[in-house]
Amino acid sequence: MITLRAVLAIVLLVGVYLLALVGVAVAGLLMVLAAQSTQDYVQGELTTFNFQIVLLLFGSVVTLVAVIGGLFRVGQAGSDTGSVLVDEEDAPELWTFVKQVAAEAGIRPPDELRLTGEVNASVSEDARLLGLLPGRRRLHLGLPLLATLSANELRALLGHEFGHYIGWHTRVGVVVHRGYLALDRLQNNLIEAGTAFRWGPAGLLSYAFAGYIRLYARISFAVRRRQEFEADAVAARIAGPRAVAQALRSLAAIDASWHAYVQNYLLRTAAAGYAPEDPLAMFVAMLSDAPVRAVDPGPEPRNPYASHPSTADRLARLAGMDVDVPTRLPEPTPSTWRYPRREVVEHLLPDREVETLPSAQWLDKAAHQAAPTASARTLLAAAGSGATLATVLDTLEAGEAARLAVRFDPDDRHRAMARLCEALHALVGHYLVEAGSAHWRLSWTGPSELVVSELRADGVHVLPFAELNGLVFEAVDHRSGVDRLRLHLASLRVDPRRPFASETEQSTSVVFDTEPLRRDRARRTRVIALYGAAVIAIVAVSVIADGSNEDPPRNITTVLPTYTAPTTHYRLPTSLFPYPTLPRPTFDISIIPAPPLLTPTNGNP
Repeated sequence: MITLRAVLAIVLLVGVYLLALVGVAVAGLLMVLAAQSTQDYVQGELTTFNFQIVLLLFGSVVTLVAVIGGLFRVGQAGSDTGSVLVDEEDAPELWTFVKQVAAEAGIRPPDELRLTGEVNASVSEDARLLGLLPGRRRLHLGLPLLATLSANELRALLGHEFGHYIGWHTRVGVVVHRGYLALDRLQNNLIEAGTAFRWGPAGLLSYAFAGYIRLYARISFAVRRRQEFEADAVAARIAGPRAVAQALRSLAAIDASWHAYVQNYLLRTAAAGYAPEDPLAMFVAMLSDAPVRAVDPGPEPRNPYASHPSTADRLARLAGMDVDVPTRLPEPTPSTWRYPRREVVEHLLPDREVETLPSAQWLDKAAHQAAPTASARTLLAAAGSGATLATVLDTLEAGEAARLAVRFDPDDRHRAMARLCEALHALVGHYLVEAGSAHWRLSWTGPSELVVSELRADGVHVLPFAELNGLVFEAVDHRSGVDRLRLHLASLRVDPRRPFASETEQSTSVVFDTEPLRRDRARRTRVIALYGAAVIAIVAVSVIADGSNEDPPRNITTVLPTYTAPTTHYRLPTSLFPYPTLPRPTFDISIIPAPPLLTPTNGNP
């Protein structure tokens, strides 16, 4: 049943496009006005010009490109540059498994299967008409999940993702989700445009979109949270509630383990120019020593703007489900899935030229790289310039252990002496490896461990480096212990006077090329594209203005002199030939003498 919230969200989705069209109209109008003012100045119709008009033109073009670019990407599933396409020939067992889960969920299988380096799984679709009409469907599956989840837990995870595409009500949810993505993408484009170039309407429009997206998110996220519970129910029907709950509990720990594997081992060996042929198998080997521990998440506060319900709420609902789980035959275990290894290595290590090695060779080189040689270098530096193991032993025999220890911790004497012992362990181990009497063994939980091969009368006896710890401790604590350590090293064909042969130390600071970093690079690319579009638009306006300012071509003709006969009639003078102005005569009657006026009488004498 389609809820009222879903219908309201779809109605609000129409407003996304109306708001975008308003933004296009405003940006287009400002661009036309700014371009017209620029053209008038170029043609000489304006004597003064404000340079801010050019900035307004620039900002309007950037805004226009940002809005139109966001509209055209609505309905697309997104970029697939951060994934590896897997054909059925490359992974037949995995494809068969995916199709089986899709059939049990009751939907058509995906058209593409792509592996990623993220601890996540998702199904995307190039839907048409805002998601109402189906399109090409893709399954993105994280490579770490193949190494850690059991087949039934992986079935639960895929069943959840496929559950989002069951039924008409879920299709409406896809439309609602696509609407939010469209609005979010438009707002991000405007924010990027406004940040990169503050002139123009991008900043104002981004505020309008921010208010609208808050309203839309409040309504649409409630629909999405309800659908997450429905997808969990589909997964529980296929794989059982226990498998779904176990997968949910494990995701955070899997993500931490995968990050440690890539950061501490895969990228560091890649910096030296090599990588394992099968990175998934090496991750499985790491988990054998440091297994993933699933934990129950703590309670989370209610958030009306959360796109997913809390994991605790999902686990609580799963615990209350009672479904019949079908009995299955033994299924593939982690690390047995086939996949295109070389393409995955290139995906995990982009822009790096590496040599892929078999597992044994890669483990050996990784162990050598993880050897604790940094403290050995510090110890040699404390012993003096050009120091060797013999120099350090002589210093200890002279009773100057405190002078060496202060280099490691000048404030705490006990801690400094403990670190001095660790440094001497590492230095002795390095000399043993150089002499061929030992080798480093990779440890997934700390620095590499030293394995010593000691020659005996009955053959070669392998013993761990821990048996030499007593000799090292005694050499640091007492002068008499130095001679015993020298004798033991001599029996292992170690020359302590040999110069310390150190390889170029690789930087321990490596960059994990995660999806956020890829998105950041894509954001910078979009900003550059916006600038480029604005520059092209301004250049086009300038060219058009220059072209319209040129005089039109004229035919050259001979101009003959003309003669105008004088007119034979007279015309009234105009203002160019005025009549002469003469002074007007005036007359004052007061200048004439006159007798006094007679006074009238009444006629009596």
